[in-house]
Amino acid sequence: MINITVGSFKGGVGKSTVALNFAYELSKYYKVLLVDTDPQNSLAFFLCQEFKKGFSEILFEGENSEGLVKTPFLKENPNFYFLPTGVFCIKNPILYEDGFTVDLVGKFLTNISKFNFDFVVYDTPPRISKHIETLLNVSEDFLMVLNPDPATYSSLKIFLQFIQKSGIKSEIYTIINKTEPTLISEDFTRLIVAELNKKNILGILPTDKQVSESQGKCKPIIMYNPEAPFSIFLKKAVLSYINSK
Repeated sequence: MINITVGSFKGGVGKSTVALNFAYELSKYYKVLLVDTDPQNSLAFFLCQEFKKGFSEILFEGENSEGLVKTPFLKENPNFYFLPTGVFCIKNPILYEDGFTVDLVGKFLTNISKFNFDFVVYDTPPRISKHIETLLNVSEDFLMVLNPDPATYSSLKIFLQFIQKSGIKSEIYTIINKTEPTLISEDFTRLIVAELNKKNILGILPTDKQVSESQGKCKPIIMYNPEAPFSIFLKKAVLSYINSK
């Protein structure tokens, strides 16, 4: 089982959208569990799923994953599974952050081992924190979602320093999202590519108004509108990831 942490270092980059669609497209080839670890429960809203109990209850209250792991598109794709964050993390934000340890996540992975997932994909809060550091310590791969703008570029440099100091060994992959045909977007795309030495950049995805239009449809855009520009480029990114293995 391969663990993939999906992260960003500022809000609004499209991280959760990428995590959802990346996991769904990957599930066309493998058995995949998408885990929302962000207290906002964004993915539950995207998928129109209830989230009274989920990941945080398994970690901190000893809930069993049986019955909490969902298959929202069982008829269309029986290999895609979803686990919301739950509400414990909302009621206990400090404990959820400070008590989020490698041991607890390890117990969670033991808890879900009966499902025989090939991949577990984690969506995370948009910041550098103990939370994301813990997930990176149990993840083979880290998928960064970046925008081609000054704020994202600055946070990328800070994160790369954080990775170097912490000694995290996750393989880093990158998707540059919401690119536009403007000089600033093109310039910062080039800067990001240069900063990463062109390594493991899975895709450069365009800004696509159909992504926002698909919200409220209770499906990933790659499922709802597979011919949208975002969907087409995301499919290529997933194939690039698979071929890197």
